[in-house]
Amino acid sequence: RRRLRLLVFSLVLLAGLGAAGWYWAYPAYTKWQMRQAMLAARPKVVKAKDGTSTSPAWHNLRAYRKSLRDNYSFVYQAAYQTPKRTTVGQDVVIPGLISTRSYDYQSKKLTTATAMTPQGIAVVYNYILITAYDGQHRHASVIYVLDKKTGKFLKTVRLPGRQHLGGIAYDPKGMRIWLTGSMDGKSALMSFTLAKLIEYVSEAKSSDQLVYDQEIPINSIAKASALTYYADQLFVGYFSESGHGKVASYKLARSGKYKNTITTSEITSINESVSWSDPDGTTSMNKQIQGLAIYGDKIFLSQSYGSKDSKLYIFPITAVDNLDESNAEQVVRMPPYLEQITVYRGQLLCLFESASSQYARQDITVMDRTLSVNINALLNNN
Repeated sequence: RRRLRLLVFSLVLLAGLGAAGWYWAYPAYTKWQMRQAMLAARPKVVKAKDGTSTSPAWHNLRAYRKSLRDNYSFVYQAAYQTPKRTTVGQDVVIPGLISTRSYDYQSKKLTTATAMTPQGIAVVYNYILITAYDGQHRHASVIYVLDKKTGKFLKTVRLPGRQHLGGIAYDPKGMRIWLTGSMDGKSALMSFTLAKLIEYVSEAKSSDQLVYDQEIPINSIAKASALTYYADQLFVGYFSESGHGKVASYKLARSGKYKNTITTSEITSINESVSWSDPDGTTSMNKQIQGLAIYGDKIFLSQSYGSKDSKLYIFPITAVDNLDESNAEQVVRMPPYLEQITVYRGQLLCLFESASSQYARQDITVMDRTLSVNINALLNNN
């Protein structure tokens, strides 16, 4: 009888362990199944000579648009059922999501990154620039350079370090490209000239990393994410997971020692002469802000965190002192993982990170292309 009881107990124990194991394993199995289904639907992978994938990471164009139309009809209407002011940035495939050759700081050589995560977008000269960092934190961050008119991939620019790049902006007067990132554990603004970018892109062979002309720590803004240029100023947004963020504006000098960059006084203590900000040079804004754009008498903020719907807040310019959602004129529901936004010729170009292998899921609208939306349609003025 004792042996029988031990046998029964062992069988019950094994059954319980099996059930518990299945309980924990089933979600992982379901997730694996969903990923396999997504991979099966992936368009044929195409790569450039430098190893950067240039084909859509997850959808053909028809499936991409259908997902947007079915789940975000207002955004779809503003993007596709309203005459466009320009086709620049419309349905441009985000490169490098499947593979990007970049410097691997662990193996100390060039290897293939498979988790690049797009962050910033800007229209610069004849290019569309998209920044990305490695979600596995091994490879150097990059800028993908695309032809402005055709959206065709041109080159991958490797940058120093594997920092979590944020926004990118272009100063057309100074012909300088600016980025937000980090330096010695603090937020920083980095820049290089348009001439340096053109030279890098024109080189026939794969280049080494592009070296910044400037790396400027900005102690007043922690975890800088959003960045935009407007009226001789750089507006830098701070990302906060739980509390309100801030926007600081830095005036760009147009003469003297600091021509086309930020003066020492602007860096250390934002002065009262800075336009569109509180006297200390900063203004509060919503939490979890990723992108910032200014167009006419409107301010646009993109907000996202996690896999929930993103939000696009539209404010009157008079609300700059308090960009709280209660002061927004309009809130537009957007697909998850909306990152930087930028304005170009009456269109709002939107970049999402949802197509990164870190975040892509079957139960969300995955945006593996850039989205161009008619601003007047967003404002219900079309």
